[in-house]
Amino acid sequence: METSLVSLVMGSFTSATVGAAARLGIADALADGPATPDELAAAVDADRDALVSLMTALTALGVFAKDEDGRYTNSPQSELLRTDHPDSMRYLTALLCGLYAQAAAGGLAEAVRTGTSVMPHAFGVPLYEYLDKDPETARIFDLAMQDWARPIGAVLAEHVPFENVRTVIDVGGGNGTLLKAVLTAHPHLKGICVDRPDTCRRAEEDLRASGNEDLIARLTFQPADILREVPEGGDLYILKNVLHDWSSESGVQILGNIRRAMSATTAPDGAPTLLVIDPLAEHDSGAAFRNVIKMVVGESKARERTEADMRREAAAAGLQVLSITPCPADLSVTACTIAPDTQAA
Repeated sequence: METSLVSLVMGSFTSATVGAAARLGIADALADGPATPDELAAAVDADRDALVSLMTALTALGVFAKDEDGRYTNSPQSELLRTDHPDSMRYLTALLCGLYAQAAAGGLAEAVRTGTSVMPHAFGVPLYEYLDKDPETARIFDLAMQDWARPIGAVLAEHVPFENVRTVIDVGGGNGTLLKAVLTAHPHLKGICVDRPDTCRRAEEDLRASGNEDLIARLTFQPADILREVPEGGDLYILKNVLHDWSSESGVQILGNIRRAMSATTAPDGAPTLLVIDPLAEHDSGAAFRNVIKMVVGESKARERTEADMRREAAAAGLQVLSITPCPADLSVTACTIAPDTQAA
């Protein structure tokens, strides 16, 4: 059934209300039970009347609920906005309904006219430059990437054979959520998380503050510009949800840097392996909107890849695709090794 134009237009307000709830931490405030409007306003440091307006909309949407005494409660949907939920979407929701929605509203039309990225039109700078200037949004971005990485981290920890792996390098690995899952499940591994300097700094501070001495000893963060270089020394390289934000040209450059790092590394069971974990059109239920999202957050000419695109870019970077396997969250895992004719390159 077609959705009315009015419903589509009003959808931006729906998104904004859910994003505000995530940002304010309302689900966390209701984790211990129902709360009156006054109690909830005090808990999240909000104006009481404004909060009631927000909650009226959210309860009408079924995101939150009210009990027979008129107190607000969590619902099955809002439970996913709790920070401590194992499948938490709190920060991913705050990012998608916050910065990304603001960028789309402010710059999508002009980006379509010019065929360029949205962020410079909306905010004057690309995404990562914007994050450098806004520490709070950068923190939310890090935590949103954590929400995105958590499910696939569990899948990799369970299904990838790590017996002959010593060191895993996660290229563009954010705050190390994926590596934490893998290293926790496989105590013999060491991990290196590669990302932008400010991301690595925040992640290392958080890891040390956690007091987890085992992970502190086995997980390190290494700042790098992956368009220029990738560290050597990994038996297994992982590139998750990275390529989809870059054009084909930049994608080949990133893959080529990983291939050079792999070529300089001696793995215990032959050449190192690379797992590229990204949406591919053939296995992506959200394909209709994927390229619009890439216009908002990716560089110019970033587009969703097909399996053929992935094979072509891998070959151009000196890699050989061994397999492509669909996995949860509309992602596909492309396993690569160094192409035979580039071993010495």
